[in-house]
Amino acid sequence: EGVAFPESTAKFKKGSVVIEKIGDTLPVTEEFFEDEEMFASELELFINTNVQLTVDSQLCNGTGASNTLVGLFQSTPAYTPVASGITDANIYDLVVKMSEDITVTGGAKYMPDTIIARKAVINQMKLKKDGVNNYMLPPFVSADGRNVDGMVVIESNIAPANSIIVCDKRFGRIYEKTGIELSKGYSGTQFVEDEMTLKARKRLAFLIRNADKGGFRKVTNITTALATLAT
Repeated sequence: EGVAFPESTAKFKKGSVVIEKIGDTLPVTEEFFEDEEMFASELELFINTNVQLTVDSQLCNGTGASNTLVGLFQSTPAYTPVASGITDANIYDLVVKMSEDITVTGGAKYMPDTIIARKAVINQMKLKKDGVNNYMLPPFVSADGRNVDGMVVIESNIAPANSIIVCDKRFGRIYEKTGIELSKGYSGTQFVEDEMTLKARKRLAFLIRNADKGGFRKVTNITTALATLAT
């Protein structure tokens, strides 16, 4: 009591993230809108879905080139497996070692809670058998295989093949300026040709701060990583 309170020495470092515009267009005739109102809504759903699919793809695999997002795989540091002498190493072993690498490096800051991979990789985990063809389910895995060592398994079939990510998802952020905006307008000679263009767009950015990248690890060649863990 009465002692000066310790002041923080933390400082902010300025950074920037680009908000990209993702969209799609579709030309249609004006008569189509007048005569086929029910199907016109289907067209709007079609173009809206196209944008959503593009957003999902870029959030996962965007490289930042040609006005695309810098996605999850591009932003995530690679995990470097080390020889660990694990007998018959499998993907369960791999994700546990990836989680260990995050927590050992980052200390108490990170609590890995998410595994992201495509279905083929998830099935490779679930279908693992022992020497007498019994399915192997480690004691740290839930009965349905959707929770591994306290980490939820998320299926993403746009993730690269033979790849996997382990992360603390709290430190990945999606910034959205608006929802998907749908509009109609004329392009070029469309006015005199009784045509219109449907346009859908969405503005967003994906960010893992440089200071938080320690909470993420990726493996882009599971086969090679398992071979290393087994040596």
